[in-house]
Amino acid sequence: MKIKTMTTLIAGLLVCGSALAGEYATALGQCLYKNSNDTDKTTLTQWAFVTLGKTDAAKSITTIPAAKTQEVDQQTKTLVTRLVTSSCSTEAKQVVLKEPTTGLRDAMVAITTEMVKDKLSSSAKSTFSNSLISSETTTQLKETGKTLKNLFRK
Repeated sequence: MKIKTMTTLIAGLLVCGSALAGEYATALGQCLYKNSNDTDKTTLTQWAFVTLGKTDAAKSITTIPAAKTQEVDQQTKTLVTRLVTSSCSTEAKQVVLKEPTTGLRDAMVAITTEMVKDKLSSSAKSTFSNSLISSETTTQLKETGKTLKNLFRK
């Protein structure tokens, strides 16, 4: 339950933040995402989790040890440095030239937004398809539809 709540919190914040990213930062974030393997994506997911874990809202749910936060931060720095200097160097140069103040931050928002979308789309399907479209809900929807149909006939 705690993980689902944190994932929802992450998704909401990242979706809102990604709308503010510049085009070069977004391109860098997409490049980072495309060039990340499963291990990289795990590291980035952990980074997003521990980053939000520093907020008061997250702390009310769970506490992440400082040592683990530092470890994940260091792994993420190493990962991003590797990707920015190899696979995504062209996009990184554009960010440095055109969006030097917020570009890397916005690129991280863009990549984590993509990852969260992937994770939530698979999780939401299994979580909500069973609860929202249960036989009981279907029956209730049909009854509501019949009532509305009868109402409009009069």
